[in-house]
Amino acid sequence: MMKTQKIKRMMCAAFAAMSLACAGTTAFAETIPFTVTVGGSGTQDPLSMKEIKTADGDNNAYFTGSTFNKATAGIYVRSYKKTDTSLMSNSAYLSSNNIGMTQVRAYNRTADGGVYYYMKATPATSRVTVTGYYCP
Repeated sequence: MMKTQKIKRMMCAAFAAMSLACAGTTAFAETIPFTVTVGGSGTQDPLSMKEIKTADGDNNAYFTGSTFNKATAGIYVRSYKKTDTSLMSNSAYLSSNNIGMTQVRAYNRTADGGVYYYMKATPATSRVTVTGYYCP
């Protein structure tokens, strides 16, 4: 009899813990990696992959630079709605001096959720290749 009560208590505690963990989960747009090359001459690749923005009311885009192929380099980045490029975030500056620091920028008007956005980079210095993370 005691063994059955102990098992019931353990199962109730596990269920309660699982319920609390699931209730606190918030949905966010996926944070995706990017590699961009901009500036100078030659082939450039200024765009990230596209990603769907979660319809959670967040009106910001998030940018983080991880690696730069030069010791002193920088890029400007913006997030754009794929089907309406007049909906964009404010420009963020990623540089080799702020590696790993996430830059948060608001959109110029209410950003629609459930649709695709992408990041576009422009050079702030000479030709540079940057890797990092982007979340619309």
